Amino acid sequence: MDYTTSYVFCLFCLGLFSIALLSLSLVDRSIVGARWLLASTVLDFVGTTLQQLEGHLPRWATVMLPDELSILCTLAIFLGLRWFVRRKPFASWGWMAMLLLAMVVYAALSFAKIRQWSFFAFGVPMQGLLGATVWGLLRDGKEQFRTPARIAAGLLSVHMLALGVRMVISTQRCPVVSGRPWGDPVWMSSMVVIMVVGYIMLMMYIVFGILELHANVAQAAGEDALTGAMNRRSLAQHAARELARSERLGTPLVVIGADLDHFKKLNDTYGHGGGDAALCAFVDLVRDQLRRSDVIARVGGEEFVLLLPGSDLADAVRMADELRRSLEQMRVHYEGRMIMTTVSMGVTERREGDSLATMLKRADALLYRAKEQGRNRVVADEDAPAVPAKPVLVERMGMTRQSGKTA
Repeated sequence: MDYTTSYVFCLFCLGLFSIALLSLSLVDRSIVGARWLLASTVLDFVGTTLQQLEGHLPRWATVMLPDELSILCTLAIFLGLRWFVRRKPFASWGWMAMLLLAMVVYAALSFAKIRQWSFFAFGVPMQGLLGATVWGLLRDGKEQFRTPARIAAGLLSVHMLALGVRMVISTQRCPVVSGRPWGDPVWMSSMVVIMVVGYIMLMMYIVFGILELHANVAQAAGEDALTGAMNRRSLAQHAARELARSERLGTPLVVIGADLDHFKKLNDTYGHGGGDAALCAFVDLVRDQLRRSDVIARVGGEEFVLLLPGSDLADAVRMADELRRSLEQMRVHYEGRMIMTTVSMGVTERREGDSLATMLKRADALLYRAKEQGRNRVVADEDAPAVPAKPVLVERMGMTRQSGKTA
């Protein structure tokens, strides 16, 4: 493949993957990282096109400007990949001032035709951005991105090495000065390495986008749109894993069935909006008191299931009673009125050979018994001490959720 053909192939790949990244961005606009990576491919496409116009445009437009675009392209790659693996705001944006200063220095050296050092000045911000990207990929990678993050970090490390070789060469025998860069085998080999890495990285961008899209779809499929709690399908998948772990390790596992008392009357009194506000407030209250390993799922209109891995029956009954007391004291503000409600709960612990279905059946029976005994109480399948909990007054504004977000 000759010099011109390689550039044409590069342009084709950039155009193709730009379309793919644009499609991902349009399918799910919440994938901000895909938009940054799209910006990087567009900048690279423009820079590569300008390089191909050498001899038809001024030198600054075919050399200096494409290099500046390459720096911005690498910045977009850094921001895009960082979004996928970290998604936290920067503590400071002072580094951007240093980046802009480096770009100004490079432009000044280019206009002064100090080509031997201008490429080195171009490489400094590039190495800084690449190094920061590699560090972030290796340190902050989320579980779903761990493997592609490591692959991308390895590829960018190769890019840094090849660029470092070119920076050293540029200070000794800059091939660009002679006007025949293809005559230097080391210079051209390092360029080929960078181009190959670039092609593979284009595919990695798509991998990151698809993994994020898959995670969003999975989350949407497993989340109750109103309250943000798990839905029944997601609960079944999560419970299967926890049951297997509990049986393998011999650790306790508790299921709690919960049902808001007189919910039909609440809907009739305050309307469905008031009922929705009470449901959301209850889920928020539960989440405030659950551990990170515990989950709550909405399995019916006002019916919920709590799954507590690692909790024994006594701890679960104590926690359930604290929730019951807290809800009893809670006032949900809705359209100028205060909604008060209570909850009945049935608590059961995993037994040998249990499935989720059998545990839910026992929890439902205990929940029914709690309702028969007057509601607003916790009933367990064994004699477990219910430690009195201090009532807590919690007032919540009546807001409903849409797609897991507070409106």
